[in-house]
Amino acid sequence: MNVSLAVTTVPNPSADEIRLAQELAAELQVQYVPRSATVSKMQKQMGVLQMLVAGKRLTLHAHGREIFFHPSMAVVRVKRMLLGDTDLMVEKSGLQSGDVVLDCTLGMGSDAIVFAHAVGTRGKVIGLEQNPVLAALVRIGMRNWPSDVLEVAEAMRRVEVVAAHHLDFMRTMPDQSVDIVYFDPMFRSTVKESVNFDPIRELSITDAISPNSVEEAKRIARKSIVLKERAASGEFERLGFPPPLRRSSSFTYSVIFRRGEESF
Repeated sequence: MNVSLAVTTVPNPSADEIRLAQELAAELQVQYVPRSATVSKMQKQMGVLQMLVAGKRLTLHAHGREIFFHPSMAVVRVKRMLLGDTDLMVEKSGLQSGDVVLDCTLGMGSDAIVFAHAVGTRGKVIGLEQNPVLAALVRIGMRNWPSDVLEVAEAMRRVEVVAAHHLDFMRTMPDQSVDIVYFDPMFRSTVKESVNFDPIRELSITDAISPNSVEEAKRIARKSIVLKERAASGEFERLGFPPPLRRSSSFTYSVIFRRGEESF
């Protein structure tokens, strides 16, 4: 039983909100507590650092802050694609409609949403998040976020969120079972550096991508393996990706294709 986390609801919850809170408590193996006071007072009374609150949106309360799912720049990127613009990540990955994408570093899910829009209804996006609390926030958030852009809402609903470490998960997959494997460890760096993500910092697993993970990605990918990183981070070289050609941007992509190697 995780004593650092508990689950409750908003005040005057609906039956569905109570059910969601109870289901999450069972899933995360933590205590469900009926709402009886303010969240901060309940945390103090119970001695828990973090509280998940089920309501119209799922919210994590910790360190006096609230964290909840938001599609972030995915909305802008999908809108641009709808207007006919290309998305750099989608373009460089070699993705096509109907492809299967494994996002190994889901984070808050922004890139996964863009991938899900690009692959369309015939494709599939699996997003892996090692921490089960963060995975729950994103999974429930994507299911319930009230987007006014139909294509964004549909893309969010198509992302399959799985609470698992990417290396463990890939080892269970057959050879060439997905089209694209995607790594974006930059979210972890942002979390580590930003005070705004104090609650998530405690949740996040900040392990670097391992060479073993890249080797597993090569085994299961039919088309490409994509790494998003800072150009000068040294991660491309360490993991055997082609050195990035574009170094002026805050981040860049390098891609290993099954037919060869390219970087962008």
